[in-house]
Amino acid sequence: MSGKNSPVMRILIISNYYPPYEVGGYEQLCRDVALRLMKRGHQIQILTSQRGTAGQSPLGESNVHRVLRLQPDYESRQSASAQFFLHRRRDEAHNVRCLQKLIGEFKPDVIFMWNLEYLPGALALTAENTPGAGAAYWLAGYSPMEPEEFWKYWDRPANRSVVKPFKRALQKIALGMMSDEKHTRHQVQMRHTGIVSDYMRQRGVAAGTIPSQTRVIYNGIEPELFYRPVSLKATDKLILLQAGRISADKGVHTTIEAIGHLAANYTAGQVHLNIAGSGPADYQDHLRQLVDQYHIGDRVSLLGWLARDKIPELMAQSHVLVLPTTHQEPFARVVLEAMASGLTIISTVTGGTGEIIQHGVTGLTFAVEDSRDLARQIEQLMLNPALRTQLATCGQQLVLEKFSLDRMVENVEQLLREACADRGHR
Repeated sequence: MSGKNSPVMRILIISNYYPPYEVGGYEQLCRDVALRLMKRGHQIQILTSQRGTAGQSPLGESNVHRVLRLQPDYESRQSASAQFFLHRRRDEAHNVRCLQKLIGEFKPDVIFMWNLEYLPGALALTAENTPGAGAAYWLAGYSPMEPEEFWKYWDRPANRSVVKPFKRALQKIALGMMSDEKHTRHQVQMRHTGIVSDYMRQRGVAAGTIPSQTRVIYNGIEPELFYRPVSLKATDKLILLQAGRISADKGVHTTIEAIGHLAANYTAGQVHLNIAGSGPADYQDHLRQLVDQYHIGDRVSLLGWLARDKIPELMAQSHVLVLPTTHQEPFARVVLEAMASGLTIISTVTGGTGEIIQHGVTGLTFAVEDSRDLARQIEQLMLNPALRTQLATCGQQLVLEKFSLDRMVENVEQLLREACADRGHR
């Protein structure tokens, strides 16, 4: 609870997505932080999109308002071009009205922007200009100071050649229309902002997409859900796990190729890979083709999407987490969960990952998309169980000391209090 010296706040959280709809850990973390803030005594309302629930909140979530419209909505039957010309401004006005209505009913002390990707910057501007309410942000990717998605849509070329002439014809008109409008991203101040890693902070400040005073607030995990003692026993079979979104930028193909390389020297009874998650169907088909190409169907299991409450059990059955990400990973929460579970980590060092994985200390690292390098790191752990135990123990200690969800929520709470205190100085 907040206690006498920490008065209760009324906190309105805005996010593009919210569980049960999840793209990945970002949405799960939003819910976890909201629940912990409620546990600390704060009053919470959440404003989010209709994505995944047909506009209806699940039972028991009367404080979740699923009314925002994504811009553009790539799951709509209507093309993004049609959405832009037919109802972009109407949808933006709808979103602002929804926010203003909830502000009027709830009277928040602070409006907390979680993820505004695919939402208009007018929401951030409305929040910052709300009398009597502070405004704060926590970012793991998109910043409201970046161009909105419609800008990005019209800036990039069409995917299909048959569409290109039509898009080029409309592009000048669309970009001209947006250029004539006020650029909300140039007006948003983001005075109170936290971001997930120092890598993301440095990149954002250099690009001018976050203010220089932005602080690092690392994400966190619930040790009580994941913790188990590091196993000191040698094992005849090394179980590898890759969990999360199944897409090319997550490098799943690299892990499968590494298993293919190991297959020449090790039997199926010595190493196995479990892949948990979902993603684009064509990429998953490509992964199945790789499995067939290397003849490793008995060494690789594609488990599909699993509910979050199934992940601790899956990690308890594993020895190693592989994170072969090819893109600049902001700061992967699954790494923290695996370390708390006593797993050894093998990863690329992209983005914020290097802030927790140190080669030979808290894990092993390999070059991006270098499947033979990954195979060598896996083989090290197969041949040297003591090394696996040493790395897992060091990683687990680090997570338990510095990356708990409670520690993150305390830092978020302090950010929100500072935003509240700043209300009269804007």
